[in-house]
Amino acid sequence: MEKGILDEKHKASEQTISTRSSELDDAIVKDWDSEESGVRRRVDFILLPILAAAFFALQMDRGNISAVLTSTITKDLNITTNQINIGSQLLSAGIVLSEIPSNIILQRIGPRKWLSGQLFAWGLVATFQAFVKSYPAYLVTRILLGLCEGGFIPGALYYLSTWYKKDETSLRVSLFFYGQMFASATSSLISAGLLKLHDTHGLEGWRWVFLVEGLITLAIGIFFTLFVPPSAGDGHPLIALGRWNYFTERQSHIIRNRVLLDDPAKATGHIQITKSDIWQTVKQPRILQHVFLTLVSMSGFSGLTQYTPTMIKGLGFDAVRANALASVPVYCSMIWLIILSVAADKTRHRGPFVLLAITWNVISYACLRASNPHATQWHRYGVIAVANIAYCSMHILNVGWLSFYCRTPQERSVAMALVVMAANCAGIAGSQIFRTSDAPKYLHGLTAICSIAGASWVLAFLLCAQYYFRRQKAVAADGEAEAKA
Repeated sequence: MEKGILDEKHKASEQTISTRSSELDDAIVKDWDSEESGVRRRVDFILLPILAAAFFALQMDRGNISAVLTSTITKDLNITTNQINIGSQLLSAGIVLSEIPSNIILQRIGPRKWLSGQLFAWGLVATFQAFVKSYPAYLVTRILLGLCEGGFIPGALYYLSTWYKKDETSLRVSLFFYGQMFASATSSLISAGLLKLHDTHGLEGWRWVFLVEGLITLAIGIFFTLFVPPSAGDGHPLIALGRWNYFTERQSHIIRNRVLLDDPAKATGHIQITKSDIWQTVKQPRILQHVFLTLVSMSGFSGLTQYTPTMIKGLGFDAVRANALASVPVYCSMIWLIILSVAADKTRHRGPFVLLAITWNVISYACLRASNPHATQWHRYGVIAVANIAYCSMHILNVGWLSFYCRTPQERSVAMALVVMAANCAGIAGSQIFRTSDAPKYLHGLTAICSIAGASWVLAFLLCAQYYFRRQKAVAADGEAEAKA
């Protein structure tokens, strides 16, 4: 009975969107042409740096644990790396728990207020990590950090999608994730410098990492709050106090209407996410396949990434140099990702590029597992770097792939939350892949990520095949309809 009511509500929602589409097509006249590319570039230059800066802060605060592992944190707190892994699991668990509730709140109060509040909340927690004196205190800060960060990524992705047409999303999603990638690379360099402050003013190197990077997040929070535009087409940032606008009236007109002509469902503005919306999204096999693909593929990636500086240090480099060297493959991955993203938007095919990214992982992880332990220091580092070049490109491209096929704003918002939840659940599993007893070669851990990469390749291939046959069926149905007409 309840299922039937939910299905009827969902059908009614789709009919409403279809009706709105017809009304909008009649009401909106496309009175622009050459102006559109200039307006889109202006949106890019204003919106993407602000969102990427916030993502930089998020990744820096949850990813700097890989840098502090090369310092004296285990000795100072009298714990093992296995216990550090539990902290990483709690952070991921906190994110998973708050993911969907966070997005429901965002839809009620608006992206600027909620995303800004999240930035300040986790910035404070990240800063005060520098002063933990015991293992329980460390665990509390990690789960609080996760609870405060939960929902930020899907919320920001939803907000981003309201500014762009569907065939523009893959590239913009990738550029948004550049904030994360740049943080992973640059924070390693920042951490390398901060570790040199060990014992300065009585603080260990890892405390300096948490303290300074937490303060950077708070500064980014102020920047984000003052400069982020409130909604698509509304270019009045908080710092303007209503006196100026990022866009002219003409530009605002084009921004709003070009998106509505592409996807009339975006005319709803702030939406209400109900239990029905969540259930209708969760029960779709297609969406669950995307979620499971992220869960599997990111498990291996998250485990490897957390321990990459430690593995490099095990080659004979000191802690500072190991963190600096860990940043090199991430910078390379930014070039790799932009190539795949541009190709995906140009061809309007996302799946093959997700499969290509995972193929790189399958091959490079196998090479890392089979690398000669007696090879030179730099040869072994090169193998580690190559294994990290694909980074999380499969996840980023999968997010764009899923977003492209979402039918309603509610479905897009919930689906983004689910796929990011899967990425963080993968972090929980990935945190236990590399164990203290497996150091320094981590052969069991490397065997595990090879197997995981192979499984994710199979999942991506099956999903690609499913979309291909679905498109072929749709083309055949269109052909029959035209023939009858």
